[in-house]
Amino acid sequence: MKFPERINRIVPRVLKDMDIGGKVRNWQVVDKWEDLVGPKIARHAQAVSVDSENLFVMVDNPVWQSQLFIMKSEILKKIRKLDSRIKDIRFMISDTPMTRRQGEKKN
Repeated sequence: MKFPERINRIVPRVLKDMDIGGKVRNWQVVDKWEDLVGPKIARHAQAVSVDSENLFVMVDNPVWQSQLFIMKSEILKKIRKLDSRIKDIRFMISDTPMTRRQGEKKN
């Protein structure tokens, strides 16, 4: 017969099985994108999504897509410092203009 387990023993095991920590670390990259690449790049490229190993970044034109592709390994090194499991970055050209982030001043 099994006895009831305490919730404080069950929750950490369930979270580990669901890999919640890894998913949070991956999404942390989206949240810290501007800190990783700087404000100039962030004005032209926005991290929009992640999956288990990929970061998806929308860029406002092909020139920035090419430039960021060249910088990919440098950006991935910074991402690894966040203990993220992201192994690749996919740069996609946005169909709509990049919007200014809330609170950002016009140049």
